Amino acid sequence: MSRRGIRSLIVVFAFLLFVGVGGYFLLKRYKPQLFDREAVDAGQLETLQTALLAPPPQATADLGWPQWFGPTRDGRAPTGPLRTDWETNPPRQLWSVPGGGGYASILVVSGRAYAFDRSGSQERIRALDSETGTTIWECAWAADYSGIGYGSGPRATPTIHEGKLYALGAAGKFVCIDLTTTKILWEHDLKTEFNAPTPTWGFASSPLIEGNLAIVQPGGKKGSVVAFDKFTGKLAWTSGTDAAGYSSPLAATCAGVRQIVVATGESILGLRPETGEVLWKQEWSTAHNANIAAPVAVGEYVFCSSGYSKGCVLLHLVAKGAGVKAERVYFRKARVMQNHHSTSVFRDGFLYGFDQDALRCVDFRAGEPRDEWVAKDSSGGRIAKGSLILADKSLLGLTQTGTLFLADADPEEFRFRGKIEGVLKGSECWAVPTLVDGRIYVRDGEKVVCLDSR
Repeated sequence: MSRRGIRSLIVVFAFLLFVGVGGYFLLKRYKPQLFDREAVDAGQLETLQTALLAPPPQATADLGWPQWFGPTRDGRAPTGPLRTDWETNPPRQLWSVPGGGGYASILVVSGRAYAFDRSGSQERIRALDSETGTTIWECAWAADYSGIGYGSGPRATPTIHEGKLYALGAAGKFVCIDLTTTKILWEHDLKTEFNAPTPTWGFASSPLIEGNLAIVQPGGKKGSVVAFDKFTGKLAWTSGTDAAGYSSPLAATCAGVRQIVVATGESILGLRPETGEVLWKQEWSTAHNANIAAPVAVGEYVFCSSGYSKGCVLLHLVAKGAGVKAERVYFRKARVMQNHHSTSVFRDGFLYGFDQDALRCVDFRAGEPRDEWVAKDSSGGRIAKGSLILADKSLLGLTQTGTLFLADADPEEFRFRGKIEGVLKGSECWAVPTLVDGRIYVRDGEKVVCLDSR
């Protein structure tokens, strides 16, 4: 072969290599689930069969609903009355008031309901009388939604703690409001301070209060997870450089160590609350960085699930010296549970949640669905995609098209208890419902509604 021919072959080979390597990295970035393979650790699965899976005590009604996903941040409503004969005696509407766009849940604390929404070019917090819906006060600030998909309003639910309200807007402004004066005490621009690109669908991390710290997830090059002094707003620590996802952090004690468990756009990890030190880390890449559902911590285990053909994983946290090691129990690829935008709830060894657009029950200890558990309403129709909370032995759900429904949290059989259609409007009713003292609070992009289920 001539030298020209050899050079031509080298050029062709180099081109094919370049295309192949480039294609691999493009797929790894935009279609990471293509490289996933199901896996089970038989030894870990055997250990799981006898593991203690006890959640913390259920909160009492006097605590209200002070943060995202309830007072214990695991989707369990506080103790209180709930009528379950919805087929014959459905909840009645107590009040409905106009509201703005957004997907943040309603908070209820000490006789007031708090709504976080968007009004014109501003984001705002409104305090409403929980009995009547009457506006008591509001606090607003400018928010630039340029480039944010589904930009109707904020998606992170605020947190109320010791007379202060902490809220993160979709454009990256993080504020602390004094509930007595209704004034902003301190604020931060997460985008500029932590070199954080605006996520495709906006900042969505519901603030977590742990000790004297307020913790959020900017997903910035100068801090993926950050903590501020809850009193002064002074930066306490930053951790990592993972891109932002759309999940919210939670605090848990696993393997004898208190830790902050987070899902970023790229991984699941545990952090030491005092310093932000990474205790353990598990890669968890999803298309579009769309890790949206929060991790679920039960005993010494952490469950995480994502949509976009990803699936679910269960990690066993074990002590390792002064730290913690995460050992994978099972990974189920896109067939057991794919939580898209709503987080599953746990009760008595079983998970209940939306696997994409189907409501399912999963055996936590086996990592397998209960195939005989089929979620249908009284007419035989499938329960539409939505979100869930757990009210003692009941599942209280809201579909993304605005239907409120009730069913039993029983792994043996799906028993439908009734529904109320048309409570909300549109196809983006994504705010998780709130239940306090028998009253259900829901919202869409136009209104806030309170129903009586006592």
